[in-house]
Amino acid sequence: MSPRRRTAAPRLHLSRRGKLAIYAILGATWGSGILWIVLHYFLARQGEFGSEPHPLERWTLALHGAGAFAALLLGGWLWKAHVAPWWDSPNRRASGIVLVALGAVLIVSGYLLYYASGDALRDFVGALHWTIGVLLAVPLLVHALRSGRYRAK
Repeated sequence: MSPRRRTAAPRLHLSRRGKLAIYAILGATWGSGILWIVLHYFLARQGEFGSEPHPLERWTLALHGAGAFAALLLGGWLWKAHVAPWWDSPNRRASGIVLVALGAVLIVSGYLLYYASGDALRDFVGALHWTIGVLLAVPLLVHALRSGRYRAK
């Protein structure tokens, strides 16, 4: 006879540690993406044979990729711990759906940037990826800042 395993009730609100992990990972990913955009588009150097990438561009892209992998793990954890328990609630559902959809677009476009061939496709996907990535901060802030309203009720 095996002992019964109790399953804990889902925690509907994220802990401080959970929020810290979310903001640290997304902040590092977002910040490294912004830094790459600045280095790539505004701080390219003129070399002997024309325009050359900034020396830090490669490292910011590597940091961005590491952040993206961490964000994928974070997304799985968030789905189980936060999205699924709140799915039937009308509170912040619209902003949550927007965040999930934008995250999915970033995942697919990031994959395409790594594997897609052809300059036209890469240019389009790159512009889409960094535009959505830069703007993602707005719906994330709206979603996060509205959370205090519902906790008090």
